[in-house]
Amino acid sequence: DFLNVKKTVLNPYQNIPEISKFWENIAETQTDFWKAPEGLFWICGKRAYSELPSKWKGSCTLGIIQPGFFLLPGPKGDDLGVPV
Repeated sequence: DFLNVKKTVLNPYQNIPEISKFWENIAETQTDFWKAPEGLFWICGKRAYSELPSKWKGSCTLGIIQPGFFLLPGPKGDDLGVPV
């Protein structure tokens, strides 16, 4: 029947086992389950965690953190060419 359509929600991460487990087990409370995969962090507002705290509530996303600095190259790096 046209009006009785079932909506199936597919796991968008089904081909990435390290991440798909979070989508499929949203209510999991087992210790260490919510540890972010290597190189990723749980980003929750202005905070980031390698593992979500126990009894966590709120919205988070998995992401990469890149520091906002750079390294100067060897001896030629003593001068940026602009005042600091």
